[in-house]
Amino acid sequence: MLNIIIIYLIKALSMNKKLTLIILFLIWCVNAIAQDTHYWSDDYSTAGFIVPGAVIANNRDSSVLFYNPALLAFSKKNSASFSGNLYQLQNIYIKNGVGEGKNLSSTNPAIIPQIISGVIHIKGDKPFTIGYALTHNDVLNYNVSQQKDGSFNVLSDSYSPGPEYFLGQYQMQNRISETSGIFSAGFKLADNLALGLSTQATIHNQFYDDEYSARAFINDGSDNPFPPYTNTQESYLAKYTNIGVRFKAGLSYDLDKSHLGVLITSPQIHLYGQGSILSDYVITDLHLDGNGPTTNLLANSRQTGLKAMWKTPFSAALGYAYDINGGQLYFAGEYFTGISEYANLNPTDEYFVKPVGSTLFSSNLLELKDARKSVIDFGFGYSFLLAESITGYVSVRLDQSYADQALYKNDLGYEYNTTTWNNYDWGFGANFKRRKFNLRAGLLFTYGQTNKYLQPYNFDNANEGNVLAGDPQNTLARTLGVKLMMAYIYNF
Repeated sequence: MLNIIIIYLIKALSMNKKLTLIILFLIWCVNAIAQDTHYWSDDYSTAGFIVPGAVIANNRDSSVLFYNPALLAFSKKNSASFSGNLYQLQNIYIKNGVGEGKNLSSTNPAIIPQIISGVIHIKGDKPFTIGYALTHNDVLNYNVSQQKDGSFNVLSDSYSPGPEYFLGQYQMQNRISETSGIFSAGFKLADNLALGLSTQATIHNQFYDDEYSARAFINDGSDNPFPPYTNTQESYLAKYTNIGVRFKAGLSYDLDKSHLGVLITSPQIHLYGQGSILSDYVITDLHLDGNGPTTNLLANSRQTGLKAMWKTPFSAALGYAYDINGGQLYFAGEYFTGISEYANLNPTDEYFVKPVGSTLFSSNLLELKDARKSVIDFGFGYSFLLAESITGYVSVRLDQSYADQALYKNDLGYEYNTTTWNNYDWGFGANFKRRKFNLRAGLLFTYGQTNKYLQPYNFDNANEGNVLAGDPQNTLARTLGVKLMMAYIYNF
C-alpha cells in the first residue's frame, strides 16, 4: 500500500507545484475461532448443529436459546446457562508473507468463560417463550511482525554502486471484537407450526495498525562512518466503535419425521459510530527514477470524532431435519446478499502533505473500507443414540469468504479485513442428558487456505521504483483452529 499511496502523493504534489441473531452469539460460551470475512465462523450459526441451539429446524434439543427463535415456542421449561468454557487455539499462517522465508504467523490460544442467558416460559391462554442473553466475542486477533536486513542491491548503481545495507520491518495488528445482546420470543401458531422474532444489538470494535519501514545506506564512496541513507516509512492506525441493531424472523414446521425451518435476518440498522485515525508517511533522500534529484516527503494526519460504520447483509436460511433411528439427519443453507463498497471509517478532507499549503487531501487515501460479495453457505449434521441418555453428533460445513478485491473501485485506502479464503469446519461431540441438566462436550476444527493471497509488501524486490516497498506477489495463506467445547444447561 505504501508504494501506491506515496507515488500518488508525489504525483499529486508535483501537480500542485505546477498545481470497517447474525449476532456472534453462543449461549454455551462457544465463541468461535472466528475470522473477519466469514458469516459462519461462529459455531453458533445456521449449521452449527453440535452446539446446543445452533439449528433452524426442530431437532428437539434442550437448549436455552435457539438460533431460530421460532423453536423457542416448543420449550415449556424455564432454563438458564450459568457457565461454560471453551479452550481454543487458532493459527493464521502466510508463507513468505513479506518475502522468501519471511513468513507471517499469528497464533492465539484462549480460554473463554462465562455468559449469561436464559429462557422463560409464559403460561396462559396463548403461551409463549422468551429468551435473553449477553456475551462478548473476539472475532479476530491477528498480530504479526517480520524483518529483513543484510546486503542487497536495492538502489541504482548510478549513484550507489554495489549492494547496500538494507533494513526492512513490518508489523500488523487487526483486532475485532463484538459485545452483543439478544431478546427473542417464540409463539405457536398451531401444534406443528411456530413463529419467532429476535432483536439483536451489537457493539462492534476494531483496532487496525499497519506499519512498514525500509532503509538503505547509500554507497557514496566516502569513508564516512555515518553514511547517508534513504528511508521510507508508513504508519496507519485506525480504531472505531459501531453500535447497530438487526432483527430475525423465523418459522418452524413439523410433519411426522420431517422438520423444516426458515429464517430471515435483516441488515444491521446503524445507531452510532465513531472512530479516529493516526497516520504518518515519510520519504527521505529517495531517487524515484534512479537518477535526478532526490525526493523528500512528509505526510501525516490525526483525525478524531470521525463517522464510523459497520454493515451486515440481509440473509435467508433454510434448514431441514429428518428423524432416523433415534437421531437426525440435518441440512442447512444460508444466502447472504452482497454489500457495495463503503467506508468503515471515513476521514475528512484535511491537509495531508506537509508543509501546510498543499492542496492534497487525505479522505480517499486514509479511509478504512469494506465491500462484500454475495455467498451461499451450507452444512450437514448427523445425530445418533450412543445410549439411552447419550446422543452423539457429527457435522461439517462450508464457510465461504465474502472478500473480493474486484469490488473495490481503486487501490487507495485500506481494506479492513485480513482473511480472504474459504474455511471448512467439522467436529464431533456428545450430549449427556439428565433430568435437571444437559452436559455437552465436543471437538471442533477449522481449516482453510488459498494460494492467491497477495502479500502486503515484498522485501525481495524493494527498489526506488516501488518506494522500497517491493512488488507484492500471490502466496500461500491458511488458517488452522481447534476448539474444545463444553456446554451446561440447567432446567429449573
